[in-house]
Amino acid sequence: MQLLEVTKKMFYVFSVLFMSAGVALAEVDCRSANITNPDVINCSQKSFEKIDKVLNEQYKALMPELDSSTRAELLSTQKKWITFRNEYCKSDDEEAGESPIEQLSCMKQLTSFRVAELVYLRTGVIGDGFYKAVSLANEKATAMNYPEALKFVGGSEDFGPAWKGYAEENCAITSKLFGEAEDRCMARMRFQIPIY
Repeated sequence: MQLLEVTKKMFYVFSVLFMSAGVALAEVDCRSANITNPDVINCSQKSFEKIDKVLNEQYKALMPELDSSTRAELLSTQKKWITFRNEYCKSDDEEAGESPIEQLSCMKQLTSFRVAELVYLRTGVIGDGFYKAVSLANEKATAMNYPEALKFVGGSEDFGPAWKGYAEENCAITSKLFGEAEDRCMARMRFQIPIY
């Protein structure tokens, strides 16, 4: 499955808009302090394409390591993640001609966390900082016990049905592969969502 293909279609529209407005998408030094909004968008797009490429590499590397039923579950989860990402990062002001900088930022962050999640599914090593945050918030640093710290760090936000479908399926896989408790996994999934 090529996630890049899905996102390229979405950003094709942005490219056409910039080209028709006379904005040149020439090579820009993304490290420069003197870049314009179109340059920021161009740099953000390049950054997103890089992280999306890493995501596809991790996905392709993970698939052959799984049994056939888990592969099917991962494919379904990945599709739900794409739906969630696109829905969550969709700009409310898209029709008003607002810049897609926030949308690209959201997509980069969610894709980065999904890469970390795929690495976790491959290795069993969680790289999103959730459990470290829980350790910092538990009774050693505050008056909270570990279950309270889990709830505190994970939050209680409801990110909608697309997120819930993705998170529940992903947590079923982490439970199957590593025995991660569903409540902990769901809290970890909430922890990964950028708030805008």
